[in-house]
Amino acid sequence: MKRKWLIISAVFISILFVTIFIYLNQLRYPDLPADVESTTPREVVQKLNESNQKLVEISKDNEATWYIIENKEDVNTHIQQLISSKGWIFKEIDGNSLFFEKEDEKLIVSTQMWTSKYRLVKVPAHF
Repeated sequence: MKRKWLIISAVFISILFVTIFIYLNQLRYPDLPADVESTTPREVVQKLNESNQKLVEISKDNEATWYIIENKEDVNTHIQQLISSKGWIFKEIDGNSLFFEKEDEKLIVSTQMWTSKYRLVKVPAHF
């Protein structure tokens, strides 16, 4: 009888540990690109959730500004609105890149799927 309870307890504890492990791994976000400085994935998501903006800046340096946006059907529309607000004219979309022009300059805004729910947007610094 003791042996039966010991086996049942061991199985229960094993199932509990496996369940906890799976749950914690689902809460983990993938790493951010190396260009995104001094912030954690959780802080990035929290920043977006606390904002009333669709596109939220998460990092800026001399080469680019990174934004995060929820991955919905109107992602490209929000990116176009942001870039167009600075005088850039939208030209086309090719894959994960949006192309803009202003006078003789060209601007390529790239996006990348970060998770199924979020997309990262990289805008060159000369924007």
